[in-house]
Amino acid sequence: MILEATLRIIASEGADAVTHRRVAQAAGVPLGSITYYFKSREDLMREAFRQYLRDLMEFITHLERELPVAAPNDVVERALEVVRREFANADMVPVEYELILRAARDELLAKEFLSCVRYLEARVAEALEGIGVSRPIDAARTIIDLVRGFELERLTRPSADTEDLRRRLARVVDGLIATPGVSAAARATREKRRKE
Repeated sequence: MILEATLRIIASEGADAVTHRRVAQAAGVPLGSITYYFKSREDLMREAFRQYLRDLMEFITHLERELPVAAPNDVVERALEVVRREFANADMVPVEYELILRAARDELLAKEFLSCVRYLEARVAEALEGIGVSRPIDAARTIIDLVRGFELERLTRPSADTEDLRRRLARVVDGLIATPGVSAAARATREKRRKE
């Protein structure tokens, strides 16, 4: 409850708004219970961000099982589903960006954040490698950065269109699996024949 309340405050008002007293009120617990578990505000925020990272990795693992990747379009659909589900609880989306800013000033948190990023990159890269992308880690980073950029855009412009993201992702994924001198239409025909 304490960590969830901390994340809600970070999401709605930013990390600077976190105090033991505010968290106790938001969690509906006595102030003493916050100071019992967390000696400092930094300890409290670090552990809340760790909880966010654990939840994120669990979310990615669940999504992989639910939406396997067997074709380029599956990569696009999985990325779009990440965005859809994150913005279904849009109030929490700013937490990741607050975490990135905090990690820039907290070496321990930075290591944990980068570990989660590497996990995410590896999961996306594995899916990309399965559809024939030759440099899957670079490709995974490109796709993740594109999705993050869209999330930031949507935070400031809620009308940002996921169909626009779909078009851009499809072009990027198509380019990542492109064979020199072979058009997208030719690749689609070849893939259709292979399946038959």
